[in-house]
Amino acid sequence: MTHWYRARTATALGSALGQIRRDSGRDQSEAAATISSSRATISRLERGDPVASSTVLDLLAACGYEAVLVPRGSRVTIE
Repeated sequence: MTHWYRARTATALGSALGQIRRDSGRDQSEAAATISSSRATISRLERGDPVASSTVLDLLAACGYEAVLVPRGSRVTIE
């Protein structure tokens, strides 16, 4: 089952990315290797610490997700 996540803070985004990574069956080292990054960077990302936006997008893609940005309070239907 694919889950949807809402993240309004860096900490919430990091938490969601950690769950997405775990759901994909990867540990931090495996995820890092998949996107040519380091385990320390994945750890920082999941804590909500600053990392390159390309790292976030690469991890999402590697786990079968993509970013969708919408105005707050919007009702969204994605097909």
